[in-house]
Amino acid sequence: MTTINPSLVKTWVFLAQSTDHKLASAKFLAHKKIKSNYGSITLAKIYLEQQQDKEIEVVVI
Repeated sequence: MTTINPSLVKTWVFLAQSTDHKLASAKFLAHKKIKSNYGSITLAKIYLEQQQDKEIEVVVI
């Protein structure tokens, strides 16, 4: 997997979780990017945690 800048991923997560109706199209695009790169918002958040703390090891079962 290519490394995506954590700031961009944080922005996607923020937009995907936004309740502001003015951000509806950005929210849709953010969901699409998260889905294609990580599969879910939860996995995107795990990626962000792992980028902050290099000692975190993620194992998917």
